[in-house]
Amino acid sequence: MVLEAGYAGTVGFRKVVKATILVKKKPGMSDEAFIEHYNHVHANLATPVLEKHNVITYTLTYCLQRDRTIIADMLHGKANMLDYDAICTFVFKDYKDFARFMYDPASKALTPDHENFMVESEMKMMVGDEYVVIEDGQRRAAS
Repeated sequence: MVLEAGYAGTVGFRKVVKATILVKKKPGMSDEAFIEHYNHVHANLATPVLEKHNVITYTLTYCLQRDRTIIADMLHGKANMLDYDAICTFVFKDYKDFARFMYDPASKALTPDHENFMVESEMKMMVGDEYVVIEDGQRRAAS
């Protein structure tokens, strides 16, 4: 099994392993409390474990009521939005580092905190490489 990032014989991919996790907030939790907990509690717990396993980036993207209202107005109610409140993204140099993070007991120790802000049973994940078309406002040269 190949554990390197990227797809053989291709160009334009970052040659990274990008894990994208879709997250739903806990029912009844305000958007403000969700952001506060995810950014300042859970992320602070996760960061040292991710750093230990050479994470390149760790980001959180939110799509909450404010965002849904803006998009609904912008697209005249025709937006087909995902039924998720956040996207958590980890980028690693290869599958080995990602696997080490996933199976580290310190990573597993983060799971009990999920009940404080998310619906763990609703989490969905996608993992793969990223093809870059435009970066830093510049079209990447086709190779």
